[in-house]
Amino acid sequence: MRMKKGDILFGRKKTDAIHPIVFLCEYDTNHFIGVMLTKSNKHKDNILMAVEHFKKVDSLGNKYEFRYKNTHFVEAKLLKKEEWGPYKMVGGLTDFGIKFIESKIINKDPVLWGKYLNTK
Repeated sequence: MRMKKGDILFGRKKTDAIHPIVFLCEYDTNHFIGVMLTKSNKHKDNILMAVEHFKKVDSLGNKYEFRYKNTHFVEAKLLKKEEWGPYKMVGGLTDFGIKFIESKIINKDPVLWGKYLNTK
């Protein structure tokens, strides 16, 4: 599957990618950069999104599986492993949603989840 900026993805199994991932860009042959979506506001750097940030249907008019429901994103550029694929696309962000996320992570360096958690 060819991923594009703003695609909302699930990994092949829940043990690899527990939360939905927003694809942002390729990084290297083993990783891509994405952000993690969550319903939790447990951490101060989980940022609440808005319904306007999410597409409701795909280009053919089919409803997306992923819908906004108190959705936050983790304010981090996360390195996601290609080996967690094949990925399943379950939703998409609007241009407004992509710009919103990018504006919050612009000065962040890409990091693996475990390393990010060690900063908490």
